[in-house]
Amino acid sequence: MNNQIVRMLPSFEAAEAARNSLLAQGFDGDGIDVNVTTDEAGPAESNFYVGDSPAVKGGTDYEDVFKPAARGDLCVMTVTVADASRLEQAAAILEENGAIDADPAHDAAKSSF
Repeated sequence: MNNQIVRMLPSFEAAEAARNSLLAQGFDGDGIDVNVTTDEAGPAESNFYVGDSPAVKGGTDYEDVFKPAARGDLCVMTVTVADASRLEQAAAILEENGAIDADPAHDAAKSSF
């Protein structure tokens, strides 16, 4: 059975470092998937024009309505392993490289991964 861990990393460089660390610890490269949420057009969450005139919004300016989020690249990394006992090791390696667990269910359960 395949077991997975999913984490958010702050940049492509951090994701690359995490992947290299995982590979160095014997994780299968085919089980490491990296998805970058930005491209040459900019962050996915702010790659479009939205909002009304600042006058209509009661003085809302560019900073509040149009400025792209300052979140950086943001990469989603999924690590798939056959042996569930390796998930904790994968979580530690990812955390060392700046990864966060964005799943609120894990916070509620106080899960280590």
